[in-house]
Amino acid sequence: MRTFAFIVLTAVMPSHYSIKAQTFHPEIPRSWNDREVETFELPLAKAGRSPRYMTSKDYYTLKERVLYRSYPVYSPGREPAGYREWLKQREPEIIFDASKLRTKADWIETGKVVFQSHINYSPAPEGPPELDTTVPVLADGTVVPFRPGHRYFIRKKGLIEVGVNACADCHTRIMPDGSFLVGAQGVVARPFGSAAQKQVRESTPAAFARRLESDWTFFGVPWVQSKEEFLNQMTRDQVVAQLAANHPGVFARQGTSRSHPVHIPLLVGIRDRRYLDATGLVRHRSIGDLMRYAVINMGLDLSAHFGGFQPSSKTTPFHGEEGTRYSDEQLYAMALYLYSLEPPPNPNARDALALKGEKIFQQQGCQACHTPPLYTNNKLTPAVGFVVPDDLRKTDSILDVCVGTDPTLAMRSRRGTGFYKVPSLRGLWYRNAFGHGGQAETLEEWLDPARLNEGYVPKGFHIGPGPIKGHEFGLTLSPADKRALIAFLKTL
Repeated sequence: MRTFAFIVLTAVMPSHYSIKAQTFHPEIPRSWNDREVETFELPLAKAGRSPRYMTSKDYYTLKERVLYRSYPVYSPGREPAGYREWLKQREPEIIFDASKLRTKADWIETGKVVFQSHINYSPAPEGPPELDTTVPVLADGTVVPFRPGHRYFIRKKGLIEVGVNACADCHTRIMPDGSFLVGAQGVVARPFGSAAQKQVRESTPAAFARRLESDWTFFGVPWVQSKEEFLNQMTRDQVVAQLAANHPGVFARQGTSRSHPVHIPLLVGIRDRRYLDATGLVRHRSIGDLMRYAVINMGLDLSAHFGGFQPSSKTTPFHGEEGTRYSDEQLYAMALYLYSLEPPPNPNARDALALKGEKIFQQQGCQACHTPPLYTNNKLTPAVGFVVPDDLRKTDSILDVCVGTDPTLAMRSRRGTGFYKVPSLRGLWYRNAFGHGGQAETLEEWLDPARLNEGYVPKGFHIGPGPIKGHEFGLTLSPADKRALIAFLKTL
């Protein structure tokens, strides 16, 4: 058994802490600084409903989150004999200790641990694990770790738990060669599949009512639609249709919409992005803003006050144990890790066709919005119907051009600022689900004028037939020029 224990431990051991003398002295900002919190977000389109978060004093009374060592989950039939009993003999191990970090590389490597750590737990099933079948099994029989239920945790000796809610769950992509691209657009499928749809159809009236209450907590926008209207209009068939519409690379993050979710953003290159979220909700002025962005995305926005509306009176009720928070050291390490992410080698050659496409890109004026080398001008464009306030013109980078994108996210959600940010075109070759709502699955579809037709059936996220509106640039190019343009875009 000793040999087995050694093999498993070395297989799951994260990078060792450095034993070198300290060479890196980080200046870690206070993530929940009242003055910074007041200005790190744009006001919402309905300015009087912009969120008011808990004070710094209240925030720092929350208990710091403890991150525990995790262990691999094996696919059914591949688990080594005695593995579960071996796990039950493990003592809980804490895997984040900022006092042991000496170099910047130590901080970055440990930030990866924070990024990959699940923060919600439930007892592991006694029998074969319930796995997301959309991901492959690795050669050693283990399953990829960045999925709900795909890692075991020991927080108390003798108790095996599975984890959910890691940043890596949404932001890790499985590449065609089987490798993992961290920070890329991931796939979130399990909570929306046939089992989830069956559960909705067969749930009791009381259970279905609880589900709708939960959806109101996540997505309710009372200044757009009252709670009574929200609860009364949703039928089982509509909820099932929303689940069935789920598409790889698209996710209804809290504050967005089940019917109008967002594509999962690319984190590679995030250091150079001036605004975060499809609607440009968060101003990215410093590493501290990225830390604050992580705080709200892991659930603190659910307890904020949007005018007189508070989605939940609990503290981070869905993302981590109630009443806990990441430490500033954990957030700083994760932000450093995200800043360090590099794109993979691009397999697409800048051949004659791509060079022709680059000229078309320039001739069409695409660089005005998608400016090299970042291939974004880092500006905000107003959504249909939004009148830009004069004070924002003085503080923010705004392009006064509306491209006609569906305004639902920007105007009718809790993350709706009235704007969409100009996205970067970097990494298009390994992305899918284009448009802020992920309705176009490929670049070819995005440049197909048929997508504007009323009866069009999108190949990306969609609940029913309907046009993919907006950004009509490039739609009138000849087929040959489109091929060339796409060839160029895939080299970025």
